[in-house]
Amino acid sequence: MADIILHTSSDSGVTCVSNKFIDEYMKDANGEFVKIYLYLLRLLGQEDPDVDIGTLAEKLDHTERDVRRALAYWEESGLVSLEYNENDELAGVCFLEPTISSGNMSKSSKKKIKSLSKNKALPKRSEYSITQMKEFKENDDVEEMLFVIEKYLGRNLTVMDLNYIIYWINELSFSTDLVYYLVEYCIDKGHANIKYMDKIALDWAKNNISSVTQAKEDTITHSKIYINVCKSFGIDNRSLIKSELEYVKKWNKLSIDNALIEEACRRTIVNTNKPNFEYADKILDNWIEHSVKTLEDVKELDEEYKSKITASTSRGAKKTASKNRFNNFEARDYDYVDLEKALVNKN
Repeated sequence: MADIILHTSSDSGVTCVSNKFIDEYMKDANGEFVKIYLYLLRLLGQEDPDVDIGTLAEKLDHTERDVRRALAYWEESGLVSLEYNENDELAGVCFLEPTISSGNMSKSSKKKIKSLSKNKALPKRSEYSITQMKEFKENDDVEEMLFVIEKYLGRNLTVMDLNYIIYWINELSFSTDLVYYLVEYCIDKGHANIKYMDKIALDWAKNNISSVTQAKEDTITHSKIYINVCKSFGIDNRSLIKSELEYVKKWNKLSIDNALIEEACRRTIVNTNKPNFEYADKILDNWIEHSVKTLEDVKELDEEYKSKITASTSRGAKKTASKNRFNNFEARDYDYVDLEKALVNKN
């Protein structure tokens, strides 16, 4: 058998990968984790690359959970060090030279790495025959579901599309309602690619998500608004309980800037010294009642009420001022904290 000579006719650039990584680490790692590691190495050669968890997930057609698990895996393996800012946000990934051979790792380290890499075993895929597809489409609920999916996608379903959908229902045991939600969720995120939908479906199956309710809770707990609310309230040692999660779901549906939700949480902490979701919700309800959409709108309302209070105070109308609804945007002049407390307690 002839030897194979490796060479290139391109000078488009190269990415350096450690031989130790290839020889000792790559063979034991989940393939998706390897892909993330290599892509990060690729970005390492760029000046000021724009990187965040969401961007990485979208670029590689992964879920954000996959990216986080991959980073945790490589950190545990000793190949990267994850750096966080004062808000516990991932702010840096430092590539390290492995200090020990993977063959010399302790049993506990190997066990932890193995648990990070291991995926729940999923049913194998198979190519469905034309006869099987025809039988699949004869079910009334399935026929209606396929019609709706075509409307979502704006095109007819291909044989490949049908293979994915049949796999979700027959092998992953997804209900038609869960498939509806899967497609709707991906379309809302700007992904009309059936392969991206399959990534999400597999992620749900690996995490035992089998109903629309579970899927909705999973998507909200990995959403930007969930993370920002937890940070604004200083909740970093637990997950939100069901009643708190209901408020986050409600706020996620509001047509307002996320920064406004963070500001309501900030004011809640200032006023109550604790993460009070009901209190923050009443602040948001009041702002929505006054057509507030952004922080600039809040600032304008604060200034408006500040002017009214100043005018009332100058006339000695302190009683009237005490009934005003908003505290100062900077929370410095006048006793706006008491005013906002009065508003919330009143409602």
